[in-house]
Amino acid sequence: MNNKLSKKPLIICSDRVEEQVRLTTLLASNYDNLLTCHFGQLELMLSQEPCAIVVAGWLSPCAELRVIIELCALKSHPLLVVLKQLKSNDMNRLPEAMDYVLLPADSQFSLEPWIEHASNLRRTVASYQQQISKLKHQIEDRKVIEKAKGLLMKMQQVDEDTAYQAMRKSAMQSSQSLAQVAKNLLHTLQAFK
Repeated sequence: MNNKLSKKPLIICSDRVEEQVRLTTLLASNYDNLLTCHFGQLELMLSQEPCAIVVAGWLSPCAELRVIIELCALKSHPLLVVLKQLKSNDMNRLPEAMDYVLLPADSQFSLEPWIEHASNLRRTVASYQQQISKLKHQIEDRKVIEKAKGLLMKMQQVDEDTAYQAMRKSAMQSSQSLAQVAKNLLHTLQAFK
């Protein structure tokens, strides 16, 4: 077992006391910092324990479980969902994004590897979200650069390459990014319209 995981708080949230006791008993030998709560306390506990891993033991998919899944995704907490009952038509009650681990309650497997898998999955999803955010930012910068280049071409009667080279030269001389030069140029040129 990964020693790092045993140091992190593990929040066990369940819709039934007996399931909370069962999960706590299963995990007590490998985790030092076990916390238990019911649905109404979870958001506060997540705020108090920003590094916590969540294990949710629920009877079946429902609105409360959906809120837990969405809350853990929003706050970037790894989540293992242990379900007692799961029917095929219940799947539409769960969020489409599979950024958590789903396990049947009657599984004979140890929970520790699944908790570690949930932690790895959360890190992977966070990495993808950062990459997507970075790419969106680059696309927005590219749009601004193209718009500024087009406006510069129109106002100065120059070709595309000349407009681009002028913006690039300005960026190097001012130690600014090309996107920032484009934003400044747009602001200045639009004032003259």
